[in-house]
Amino acid sequence: METIFLVLLLTGAALALLSVLSGLGHLGPHLPHVHLAHLPLLHGGGVHVSDVSPVNATTITVFLAWFGGIGYILTAATHLPMLLIVSLAGLAGLFGASLVVLFLFRVLLPGQTPALRPEDYRIEGTLGRLTVPIAPKGTGEVVYNKVGVTRSDGANSADGAPLPHGTEVVVLRYERGIAYVEPLDRLLAARTPPSEGDL
Repeated sequence: METIFLVLLLTGAALALLSVLSGLGHLGPHLPHVHLAHLPLLHGGGVHVSDVSPVNATTITVFLAWFGGIGYILTAATHLPMLLIVSLAGLAGLFGASLVVLFLFRVLLPGQTPALRPEDYRIEGTLGRLTVPIAPKGTGEVVYNKVGVTRSDGANSADGAPLPHGTEVVVLRYERGIAYVEPLDRLLAARTPPSEGDL
């Protein structure tokens, strides 16, 4: 029985470590557990506490590690009856899993960013900068930031006019991977009402 407890301890600890590593850096196999990198809100949906089960691969592996560890220690260091050792190890496993659940529901989930909305992904109206100039009726490149990610796309001038490198632009429309842009200063000038001196 001592060997079984040791195997459970090592297996639970190894799987829990893989669970944490795959959540932080997408290392190791993808386990069906809850971790920050795979929470639905980071893919555009909302996360509610009711959507997350306290029984998941992470809490199960922590239970196994605590159950195996306490069972191994009690078996090796005491002469308690096996039924009592299994009971105490089970309580320890539940305690360890409960700590993970408390951390998840009290610390991780409440601190999450609010769910992203579909309009957060709209490219139209986004401010960017040309990293490759646009030749007359040609294609350049625009770099912009969307939902915290820097992106670059092919860019055409909305009116076909050339635009130099470094021009601040606004994406007016986006079609087939090409952003049609207008210089920001031109848009601002068109929307600024004339002053009394210009009348």
